[in-house]
Amino acid sequence: MAEKEIQVGKVIDVLVVDDDRDAAAELTEFLSKAGLACRSAGDGWGALKLIAEGYRPGVVVSDLRMPELDGLQFAEHLNRLVDQDRPEIIFVSGNAGYDDAVEAIRLGARDMLTKPIDGMRLVRAVKSAQLVRQLRVGAAAPARAAAEKSPAERKRATLDDLRAVRKVRSRYFPSELFSDPCWEMLLDLYDGQLAGQEVTVTSLGAASGAPLTTALRRMDTLQKYGLIDRLEDAQDKRRTIVRLSKSGLEAVEHFFDTYSRRQSE
Repeated sequence: MAEKEIQVGKVIDVLVVDDDRDAAAELTEFLSKAGLACRSAGDGWGALKLIAEGYRPGVVVSDLRMPELDGLQFAEHLNRLVDQDRPEIIFVSGNAGYDDAVEAIRLGARDMLTKPIDGMRLVRAVKSAQLVRQLRVGAAAPARAAAEKSPAERKRATLDDLRAVRKVRSRYFPSELFSDPCWEMLLDLYDGQLAGQEVTVTSLGAASGAPLTTALRRMDTLQKYGLIDRLEDAQDKRRTIVRLSKSGLEAVEHFFDTYSRRQSE
């Protein structure tokens, strides 16, 4: 009987592990007939060798009782794999006891099937385990993507998130409820800091959405609290540059760091 196998990347649906060759062949036949890509190994060490060679099963169906490396010990090795490579585990056994079941649960086994194996039940258990793995790996993907971003990219993403909240808020609440421009100014100044762009008094006032006289008063307040600095433009004396002060930048960055951590929890 030929085993169905996906060669590209050595990704397979199920790795069957059983020291009884006839039992392994029977399990593989059940799964292959259900359209699942399978490969088998005669013991735990053989299965680990296949994984070391690059095979990536989504689910492992393993006998509990095997010589040298039993199913539970084999599962401990699997649990050392990184999350995206770690398969779901289903045990099969003809004489599993209560202690075995408890240990299997501790190791994260998805199911424990009793020999002789019912083919339909095995296929259902494997497909259920496949779904669980898809959800687990899928849920981990955004966190991995966030972790792979540079600090500047994470800050930019947080800034975009806060601005998206502002847009959504404006759809449901009267704008005058949130008319004080101080926070908007701090965000705009931080945006300029991240982009390496100078922000003038005029552009900051316009971006705040408040009348210029109100915006100028709020700039006075922000400067009073030591959050911004206003500097004369050396190249154009008619312009005044506004920047976050050292303490202002530290305050905004502390806020962004705290916000980003809470979003990832």
